[in-house]
Amino acid sequence: MATVTLVSVEEYLELPPREDGLVDELIEGEILLSPSAKPLHAKLVRRISRLLEQVEASGYELATDFGCILGGYSLPGPDLAAIRSERWKAVEDEDYLRGSPELAIEVFSPVNRKGLMAQKAALYLQHGAQAVWIVYFKKRTVVVQDADGQTEVRSGESLMFAGVSVPVTAIFESL
Repeated sequence: MATVTLVSVEEYLELPPREDGLVDELIEGEILLSPSAKPLHAKLVRRISRLLEQVEASGYELATDFGCILGGYSLPGPDLAAIRSERWKAVEDEDYLRGSPELAIEVFSPVNRKGLMAQKAALYLQHGAQAVWIVYFKKRTVVVQDADGQTEVRSGESLMFAGVSVPVTAIFESL
């Protein structure tokens, strides 16, 4: 039986930058690779970001393309996140957010496995997220995970965060 060596965040940060066009994340000591996002993925992230813009008036910042250190063995990069403004402003330009964003959003793509989405959601919640949204384009649903459990939100229903309502239909409309 092969022994798996876990990679720590410190070891991961010492690795040279990737030059093969793949994106990587460190999840519970394992480096996971995926191709760059396709246009549909980017459109969904941008659409959700626009729908959530009002949270900025409630003291949050919306962010994409960043990593967050979750313990000693995880550095995931959520597709989109809402972070309390004071926390986000305290992060140095060359550093990472410590702990989870208050809201982490992941857009499921065929290269992801469902187990990975559940694993990442559990990590975000374990390290302080209030909620995790996992967006499923093909099903046109969003799975919300929070301290109360998991709920699938469908077309005709709305997601809520920081007093902002996001209609699920608006996420997928015309895509």
